[in-house]
Amino acid sequence: MGKIKNIGLLISLLLFLYLLNPYSINFLFGYLLVVIVISKKTFLLKNVDKNFLLLLVFSFTYAMFYAFKPSGGFQYVFVYALFPSSFYLLGKYIFIKLEQDSSSIYYFLFLLGAVYSLTPLISVLLNIAEGGFGQIDRSLPLFWDGRILTATIMGSFFAFNMCIPALLIVKKSGRNIFFTAGAVLVFLLSLACVLRIGSRTQLAVFLITLLCSLVYIMPRQSIRRNLVIFALFFGTLSYIISNVSFDLDQDWLSTFASRMENNGEGDIASGGGRTQRWVKSFENLFAKPLGWDEKEFGHSHNMWLDVLRVAGVIPFFLLLLFTLNSFIQIKSALSQVKTNYAFNSQLLIYGLAFFLVFMVEPVFEGLFTLFAIFCLFMGIVNKYRTMQP
Repeated sequence: MGKIKNIGLLISLLLFLYLLNPYSINFLFGYLLVVIVISKKTFLLKNVDKNFLLLLVFSFTYAMFYAFKPSGGFQYVFVYALFPSSFYLLGKYIFIKLEQDSSSIYYFLFLLGAVYSLTPLISVLLNIAEGGFGQIDRSLPLFWDGRILTATIMGSFFAFNMCIPALLIVKKSGRNIFFTAGAVLVFLLSLACVLRIGSRTQLAVFLITLLCSLVYIMPRQSIRRNLVIFALFFGTLSYIISNVSFDLDQDWLSTFASRMENNGEGDIASGGGRTQRWVKSFENLFAKPLGWDEKEFGHSHNMWLDVLRVAGVIPFFLLLLFTLNSFIQIKSALSQVKTNYAFNSQLLIYGLAFFLVFMVEPVFEGLFTLFAIFCLFMGIVNKYRTMQP
């Protein structure tokens, strides 16, 4: 953790304020980060790569099409154009400043996810303290300014925290009991928030990342540790089944019970109606290649398809290519130092969490900060991938 100070007080402060988003002005802190990155000309010249150029072309193309109908405000034209590639370079810069130390980067990424969730975490916990779990309304205000966020957006802030069990089952040298206890507390509080807003997506992130972590680490660790993990897992599961009621009449399941009653089984099977929107979006890929109006059937609830809706086929295919490259590069990074299980598993788990959210949410219209973090994450991944001996 000590090396995190090497990043610099100003950059760290601006980055954390960008994640906290006080009074919905995080774009101002983002602009300052862009200026800092651009001002480091020597670093900039040494770290431009094909991934950066692809991201830059996509960003400006998307921003150009968005400028014809800036639904969220004209300032976002510049945000969409400048932030992705700048945050990608910022990720590389942070990796270098942390002296290529995977342990420091491990804790930095964990801290990044925790800070990103802090504003919604406090907001939802305050709501629970005020009215308990028996409330049905899933759209809640942020404590900063009372701005209402839908459960879809609010829940996605907890994606990294839902990965905590998947991270903790992988043995890591130097990880002390205080960090573990703090991480467990963050997870439990985040789980309470996810239950309050009825986010099935985040429960899926928790379960899928935990399963993938087990599949990744089991062949790479001792039989004894595997037995300990399974004993702990089944012991916890047995305790929960024996002592917790899953009756939908329970207060803590009120939000999920309401969703079951309102949506019906068919909607649940289709991911909250998302698959129908995906089908319509793919049809419009050929029928309306320059995009279409949101009023037609709302958001596509898929990052790539919503980019297609807003800006047409060119940014859609550029983003798809960047995403495929990112998937390949994460896979490549895992093979660099194969014995670095803790950090490699974190890259795998966080990468999976990103893609799970991207699959089901309109990221650029409401969760753009998450995409900026993904770009920073990919900067770290690529620097880690290319700087190994």
